[in-house]
Amino acid sequence: MISKKQILGNELIREVIAIRLHTLNKMLNQYEKGRMPGVNEEGATGKFDNKGAIFIPGGLIYQDVDEQFISYESYGKISAHAFREKIRDAMQNDNATLLYHDGIAPAINLDGGFFSRAARRIFTYKKAAFRRTKKISSADALEISSDDIIKSHCPTYMKPPYGARTRISTCVSVGLIDPPMYYAYNKTELNFSTKQARRFVNDFEKTRERALSSEGLVLFPPYIVVCHDTRYRKNNFTGLTRILGIGKFGEFATFSFESLNKELAGELHRKKQIVHPEDTFAFIDQRPVLGVLRIYAQTNPGKRLLKYRPYIVSPDDVGVASSLIS
Repeated sequence: MISKKQILGNELIREVIAIRLHTLNKMLNQYEKGRMPGVNEEGATGKFDNKGAIFIPGGLIYQDVDEQFISYESYGKISAHAFREKIRDAMQNDNATLLYHDGIAPAINLDGGFFSRAARRIFTYKKAAFRRTKKISSADALEISSDDIIKSHCPTYMKPPYGARTRISTCVSVGLIDPPMYYAYNKTELNFSTKQARRFVNDFEKTRERALSSEGLVLFPPYIVVCHDTRYRKNNFTGLTRILGIGKFGEFATFSFESLNKELAGELHRKKQIVHPEDTFAFIDQRPVLGVLRIYAQTNPGKRLLKYRPYIVSPDDVGVASSLIS
Protein backbone atom coordinates (compact mmCIF):
# COMPACT_ATOMS: atom_id res chain seq x y z
CA MET A 1 0.00 0.00 0.00
CA ILE A 2 1.26 3.45 -0.89
CA SER A 3 2.53 5.68 1.92
CA LYS A 4 1.23 8.98 3.26
CA LYS A 5 4.49 10.67 2.22
CA GLN A 6 4.14 9.47 -1.38
CA ILE A 7 0.70 11.05 -1.65
CA LEU A 8 1.43 14.34 0.10
CA GLY A 9 4.93 15.00 -1.22
CA ASN A 10 4.05 17.23 -4.17
CA GLU A 11 2.87 20.77 -4.86
CA LEU A 12 -0.45 19.79 -6.46
CA ILE A 13 -1.78 17.99 -3.39
CA ARG A 14 -0.47 20.69 -1.08
CA GLU A 15 -2.19 23.40 -3.11
CA VAL A 16 -5.46 21.45 -3.20
CA ILE A 17 -5.35 21.07 0.60
CA ALA A 18 -4.52 24.78 1.00
CA ILE A 19 -7.54 25.63 -1.15
CA ARG A 20 -9.70 23.25 0.84
CA LEU A 21 -8.48 24.91 4.05
CA HIS A 22 -9.72 28.24 2.71
CA THR A 23 -13.06 26.53 2.05
CA LEU A 24 -13.02 25.05 5.57
CA ASN A 25 -13.06 28.57 7.02
CA LYS A 26 -16.21 29.35 5.04
CA MET A 27 -17.92 26.05 5.84
CA LEU A 28 -17.31 26.32 9.58
CA ASN A 29 -18.87 29.76 9.44
CA GLN A 30 -21.83 28.26 7.58
CA TYR A 31 -22.06 25.50 10.20
CA GLU A 32 -22.29 28.02 13.03
CA LYS A 33 -25.14 29.76 11.19
CA GLY A 34 -26.95 26.47 10.47
CA ARG A 35 -26.47 26.84 6.71
CA MET A 36 -24.37 23.81 5.84
CA PRO A 37 -25.35 22.07 2.58
CA GLY A 38 -26.74 18.56 2.94
CA VAL A 39 -24.34 15.63 2.79
CA ASN A 40 -25.37 14.81 -0.79
CA GLU A 41 -25.83 18.38 -2.01
CA GLU A 42 -23.29 20.28 -4.05
CA GLY A 43 -21.92 23.53 -2.70
CA ALA A 44 -19.48 22.41 0.01
CA THR A 45 -16.97 24.71 -1.66
CA GLY A 46 -15.41 28.16 -1.43
CA LYS A 47 -13.98 30.87 -3.65
CA PHE A 48 -11.22 28.73 -5.15
CA ASP A 49 -12.87 25.30 -5.55
CA ASN A 50 -16.43 26.28 -6.43
CA LYS A 51 -16.46 24.21 -9.63
CA GLY A 52 -14.59 21.21 -8.30
CA ALA A 53 -11.76 19.81 -10.39
CA ILE A 54 -10.14 16.78 -11.98
CA PHE A 55 -6.35 16.83 -12.39
CA ILE A 56 -5.04 14.19 -14.79
CA PRO A 57 -1.49 13.46 -16.04
CA GLY A 58 -1.67 14.67 -19.63
CA GLY A 59 0.01 11.61 -21.12
CA LEU A 60 -3.11 9.55 -20.39
CA ILE A 61 -5.21 11.59 -22.82
CA TYR A 62 -4.70 11.39 -26.57
CA GLN A 63 -7.52 13.71 -27.69
CA ASP A 64 -10.47 15.71 -26.41
CA VAL A 65 -14.18 15.07 -26.89
CA ASP A 66 -14.03 16.61 -30.39
CA GLU A 67 -11.17 14.26 -31.36
CA GLN A 68 -8.72 17.15 -31.38
CA PHE A 69 -5.15 16.93 -30.12
CA ILE A 70 -4.57 18.63 -26.79
CA SER A 71 -2.75 21.94 -27.13
CA TYR A 72 -1.21 23.99 -24.33
CA GLU A 73 1.34 26.72 -23.88
CA SER A 74 4.59 25.36 -22.51
CA TYR A 75 5.97 27.16 -19.47
CA GLY A 76 9.27 25.23 -19.45
CA LYS A 77 10.87 25.25 -16.01
CA ILE A 78 8.61 26.78 -13.38
CA SER A 79 8.86 27.61 -9.69
CA ALA A 80 6.67 25.78 -7.20
CA HIS A 81 4.91 29.04 -6.33
CA ALA A 82 4.09 29.85 -9.95
CA PHE A 83 2.88 26.29 -10.53
CA ARG A 84 0.53 26.49 -7.55
CA GLU A 85 -0.87 29.76 -8.88
CA LYS A 86 -1.65 28.02 -12.16
CA ILE A 87 -3.38 25.19 -10.29
CA ARG A 88 -5.52 27.69 -8.39
CA ASP A 89 -6.41 29.47 -11.65
CA ALA A 90 -7.25 26.16 -13.35
CA MET A 91 -9.79 25.36 -10.63
CA GLN A 92 -11.92 28.26 -11.82
CA ASN A 93 -12.74 26.28 -14.98
CA ASP A 94 -15.10 23.40 -15.66
CA ASN A 95 -13.98 20.04 -17.08
CA ALA A 96 -10.54 18.45 -16.62
CA THR A 97 -7.09 19.96 -16.16
CA LEU A 98 -4.29 18.03 -17.84
CA LEU A 99 -0.83 18.27 -16.30
CA TYR A 100 2.35 17.97 -18.37
CA HIS A 101 5.99 18.26 -17.37
CA ASP A 102 6.21 21.61 -19.14
CA GLY A 103 2.68 23.00 -19.06
CA ILE A 104 -0.97 22.82 -18.05
CA ALA A 105 -4.04 22.40 -20.26
CA PRO A 106 -7.14 23.57 -18.30
CA ALA A 107 -10.83 23.22 -19.16
CA ILE A 108 -10.43 20.16 -21.38
CA ASN A 109 -13.72 18.47 -22.25
CA LEU A 110 -13.23 14.68 -22.36
CA ASP A 111 -15.32 11.95 -23.93
CA GLY A 112 -16.72 10.12 -20.92
CA GLY A 113 -18.09 7.34 -23.10
CA PHE A 114 -14.65 6.53 -24.50
CA PHE A 115 -13.08 6.07 -21.07
CA SER A 116 -16.09 4.17 -19.72
CA ARG A 117 -15.79 1.69 -22.60
CA ALA A 118 -12.04 1.43 -22.04
CA ALA A 119 -12.47 0.59 -18.36
CA ARG A 120 -15.31 -1.86 -18.95
CA ARG A 121 -13.60 -3.74 -21.76
CA ILE A 122 -10.19 -3.91 -20.11
CA PHE A 123 -11.49 -5.45 -16.90
CA THR A 124 -14.05 -7.65 -18.64
CA TYR A 125 -11.29 -9.09 -20.85
CA LYS A 126 -9.02 -9.57 -17.84
CA LYS A 127 -11.77 -11.35 -15.96
CA ALA A 128 -12.34 -13.63 -18.95
CA ALA A 129 -8.62 -14.29 -19.39
CA PHE A 130 -8.16 -15.45 -15.81
CA ARG A 131 -11.35 -17.51 -15.68
CA ARG A 132 -10.57 -21.11 -14.72
CA THR A 133 -13.63 -22.81 -16.14
CA LYS A 134 -14.43 -22.76 -19.84
CA LYS A 135 -18.17 -22.95 -19.21
CA ILE A 136 -20.11 -19.76 -19.95
CA SER A 137 -23.60 -19.21 -18.60
CA SER A 138 -25.94 -16.25 -18.23
CA ALA A 139 -26.01 -16.86 -14.49
CA ASP A 140 -22.32 -16.07 -14.22
CA ALA A 141 -21.83 -13.20 -16.66
CA LEU A 142 -18.33 -12.02 -17.46
CA GLU A 143 -19.41 -8.43 -18.14
CA ILE A 144 -18.12 -5.77 -15.74
CA SER A 145 -19.99 -2.47 -15.70
CA SER A 146 -18.55 0.99 -15.17
CA ASP A 147 -20.56 1.17 -11.94
CA ASP A 148 -18.69 -1.94 -10.71
CA ILE A 149 -15.38 -0.18 -11.38
CA ILE A 150 -16.49 3.08 -9.78
CA LYS A 151 -17.87 1.33 -6.68
CA SER A 152 -14.46 -0.24 -6.09
CA HIS A 153 -12.78 3.18 -6.16
CA CYS A 154 -15.12 5.06 -3.84
CA PRO A 155 -15.67 4.87 -0.07
CA THR A 156 -18.81 2.95 0.85
CA TYR A 157 -20.67 6.14 1.77
CA MET A 158 -20.52 7.36 -1.87
CA LYS A 159 -23.62 5.77 -3.36
CA PRO A 160 -24.83 5.53 -6.97
CA PRO A 161 -25.94 7.10 -9.21
CA TYR A 162 -22.44 8.44 -9.74
CA GLY A 163 -21.89 11.90 -11.22
CA ALA A 164 -19.88 12.75 -14.31
CA ARG A 165 -16.82 13.87 -12.32
CA THR A 166 -16.77 10.61 -10.36
CA ARG A 167 -17.35 8.49 -13.45
CA ILE A 168 -14.80 9.99 -15.82
CA SER A 169 -12.01 10.33 -13.23
CA THR A 170 -12.38 6.71 -12.13
CA CYS A 171 -12.48 5.31 -15.65
CA VAL A 172 -9.43 7.34 -16.76
CA SER A 173 -7.49 5.99 -13.76
CA VAL A 174 -7.48 2.59 -15.49
CA GLY A 175 -4.55 3.95 -17.50
CA LEU A 176 -2.48 4.13 -14.32
CA ILE A 177 -3.75 0.83 -12.92
CA ASP A 178 -3.05 -1.23 -16.06
CA PRO A 179 -0.89 0.74 -18.53
CA PRO A 180 -0.31 -2.09 -21.11
CA MET A 181 -4.02 -2.85 -21.48
CA TYR A 182 -4.88 0.85 -21.60
CA TYR A 183 -2.31 1.44 -24.33
CA ALA A 184 -3.57 -1.55 -26.32
CA TYR A 185 -7.16 -0.27 -26.07
CA ASN A 186 -6.23 3.22 -27.27
CA LYS A 187 -4.09 1.90 -30.10
CA THR A 188 -6.86 -0.37 -31.36
CA GLU A 189 -9.83 1.93 -30.76
CA LEU A 190 -8.16 5.02 -32.26
CA ASN A 191 -6.41 3.09 -35.03
CA PHE A 192 -3.01 4.65 -34.36
CA SER A 193 -0.49 4.97 -37.17
CA THR A 194 3.09 4.14 -36.30
CA LYS A 195 3.82 7.82 -35.72
CA GLN A 196 0.73 8.31 -33.56
CA ALA A 197 1.51 5.21 -31.50
CA ARG A 198 5.06 6.45 -30.89
CA ARG A 199 3.78 9.86 -29.80
CA PHE A 200 1.24 8.33 -27.43
CA VAL A 201 3.83 5.99 -25.90
CA ASN A 202 6.27 8.86 -25.35
CA ASP A 203 3.64 10.98 -23.62
CA PHE A 204 2.25 8.00 -21.71
CA GLU A 205 5.66 7.00 -20.32
CA LYS A 206 6.19 10.49 -18.93
CA THR A 207 3.21 10.06 -16.59
CA ARG A 208 5.43 7.88 -14.39
CA GLU A 209 8.30 10.37 -14.32
CA ARG A 210 8.61 13.05 -11.65
CA ALA A 211 7.81 16.58 -12.79
CA LEU A 212 10.14 18.94 -10.92
CA SER A 213 10.04 22.66 -10.26
CA SER A 214 12.99 24.95 -10.91
CA GLU A 215 13.91 24.42 -7.22
CA GLY A 216 13.78 20.64 -7.54
CA LEU A 217 10.42 20.14 -5.81
CA VAL A 218 7.92 17.58 -7.12
CA LEU A 219 5.11 19.46 -8.90
CA PHE A 220 2.48 16.76 -9.31
CA PRO A 221 2.23 13.01 -8.71
CA PRO A 222 1.49 10.27 -11.28
CA TYR A 223 -2.06 10.06 -9.93
CA ILE A 224 -5.49 11.50 -10.68
CA VAL A 225 -6.76 14.02 -8.12
CA VAL A 226 -10.49 14.69 -7.94
CA CYS A 227 -11.96 17.60 -5.99
CA HIS A 228 -15.62 16.86 -5.37
CA ASP A 229 -17.96 19.66 -4.33
CA THR A 230 -20.07 17.35 -2.13
CA ARG A 231 -19.34 16.32 1.47
CA TYR A 232 -20.94 12.84 1.30
CA ARG A 233 -20.74 12.49 5.10
CA LYS A 234 -22.08 14.65 7.90
CA ASN A 235 -18.70 14.96 9.60
CA ASN A 236 -16.93 16.14 6.42
CA PHE A 237 -16.69 19.93 6.30
CA THR A 238 -15.57 20.44 2.69
CA GLY A 239 -15.95 18.61 -0.58
CA LEU A 240 -14.27 15.21 -0.57
CA THR A 241 -10.91 14.85 -2.33
CA ARG A 242 -10.11 11.48 -3.98
CA ILE A 243 -6.70 10.34 -5.26
CA LEU A 244 -6.84 7.58 -7.89
CA GLY A 245 -4.44 5.36 -9.82
CA ILE A 246 -2.11 4.87 -6.85
CA GLY A 247 -1.62 1.12 -7.18
CA LYS A 248 -3.62 -1.97 -8.04
CA PHE A 249 -7.34 -2.17 -8.82
CA GLY A 250 -9.40 -0.73 -5.98
CA GLU A 251 -6.54 1.17 -4.35
CA PHE A 252 -7.31 4.85 -3.85
CA ALA A 253 -7.17 7.52 -1.16
CA THR A 254 -9.43 10.24 0.21
CA PHE A 255 -8.68 13.46 2.05
CA SER A 256 -11.22 15.30 4.18
CA PHE A 257 -11.47 17.81 7.00
CA GLU A 258 -13.40 16.30 9.94
CA SER A 259 -14.14 17.24 13.53
CA LEU A 260 -12.77 14.92 16.19
CA ASN A 261 -16.14 13.55 17.25
CA LYS A 262 -16.75 10.25 19.05
CA GLU A 263 -16.89 8.25 15.81
CA LEU A 264 -13.63 9.62 14.41
CA ALA A 265 -11.87 9.31 17.78
CA GLY A 266 -12.90 5.65 17.94
CA GLU A 267 -11.71 5.02 14.39
CA LEU A 268 -8.31 6.59 15.02
CA HIS A 269 -7.93 4.69 18.29
CA ARG A 270 -8.70 1.35 16.59
CA LYS A 271 -6.17 2.13 13.87
CA LYS A 272 -3.56 3.20 16.47
CA GLN A 273 -3.40 6.81 15.27
CA ILE A 274 -2.49 9.37 17.94
CA VAL A 275 -3.76 12.96 17.70
CA HIS A 276 -1.32 15.68 18.76
CA PRO A 277 -2.23 19.34 19.45
CA GLU A 278 -0.20 20.49 16.45
CA ASP A 279 -2.37 18.34 14.14
CA THR A 280 -5.33 20.69 14.54
CA PHE A 281 -6.39 22.86 11.59
CA ALA A 282 -9.31 24.55 13.37
CA PHE A 283 -11.86 24.13 16.16
CA ILE A 284 -15.64 23.73 16.02
CA ASP A 285 -17.90 23.16 19.04
CA GLN A 286 -14.69 23.02 21.10
CA ARG A 287 -13.53 20.00 19.07
CA PRO A 288 -10.41 19.93 16.88
CA VAL A 289 -10.87 19.78 13.12
CA LEU A 290 -8.36 17.38 11.58
CA GLY A 291 -7.13 16.60 8.11
CA VAL A 292 -7.69 12.88 7.53
CA LEU A 293 -6.10 10.86 4.74
CA ARG A 294 -7.50 7.37 4.22
CA ILE A 295 -5.74 4.92 1.93
CA TYR A 296 -7.91 2.02 0.77
CA ALA A 297 -6.65 -1.45 -0.09
CA GLN A 298 -7.11 -3.19 -3.43
CA THR A 299 -10.30 -5.13 -4.12
CA ASN A 300 -12.18 -6.81 -6.99
CA PRO A 301 -14.53 -5.11 -9.48
CA GLY A 302 -17.92 -4.46 -7.91
CA LYS A 303 -16.55 -4.90 -4.39
CA ARG A 304 -15.38 -2.38 -1.84
CA LEU A 305 -13.55 -3.84 1.14
CA LEU A 306 -13.59 -1.77 4.31
CA LYS A 307 -9.86 -2.38 4.68
CA TYR A 308 -8.06 0.96 4.77
CA ARG A 309 -5.42 2.85 6.69
CA PRO A 310 -6.17 6.33 8.12
CA TYR A 311 -3.48 8.95 8.59
CA ILE A 312 -3.69 12.29 10.33
CA VAL A 313 -2.43 15.12 8.11
CA SER A 314 -1.07 18.05 10.10
CA PRO A 315 -0.65 21.64 8.86
CA ASP A 316 3.12 21.07 8.90
CA ASP A 317 2.73 18.04 6.60
CA VAL A 318 1.41 20.26 3.83
CA GLY A 319 3.11 23.55 4.68
CA VAL A 320 0.04 25.60 5.64
CA ALA A 321 -0.98 27.58 8.69
CA SER A 322 -3.91 26.31 10.71
CA SER A 323 -7.14 28.29 10.96
CA LEU A 324 -7.82 27.70 14.66
CA ILE A 325 -11.42 28.90 14.46
CA SER A 326 -13.11 28.49 17.83
